[in-house]
Amino acid sequence: MKTIVLVKDGELADYPADILVNGEVRKSYNLEFECEKLGIKMVIGRSMPSDVIKKLRDNGIIFMKINSLEELEDLDLDITFPDEFKNRRGWKCGKKGF
Repeated sequence: MKTIVLVKDGELADYPADILVNGEVRKSYNLEFECEKLGIKMVIGRSMPSDVIKKLRDNGIIFMKINSLEELEDLDLDITFPDEFKNRRGWKCGKKGF
């Protein structure tokens, strides 16, 4: 399933934010257009206004709310993260500062 992750400064973010797609962080000015253009079926982020979620849902796109990138490790999703995300402190252990 093609997926977009909402990110900002190398971390999971609320909408509006940059998007991580195909291992590349991009600026997104129109999330609906990006999803349609890229054939995206799922958007992952911390939060999003209900009207935007409804628009995505009407187009057959799922919004998954999570609190941290570490929560994605347990899910079987094909998401490629750039090295700038993986090298952050706390990426592997799931706790900031270790």
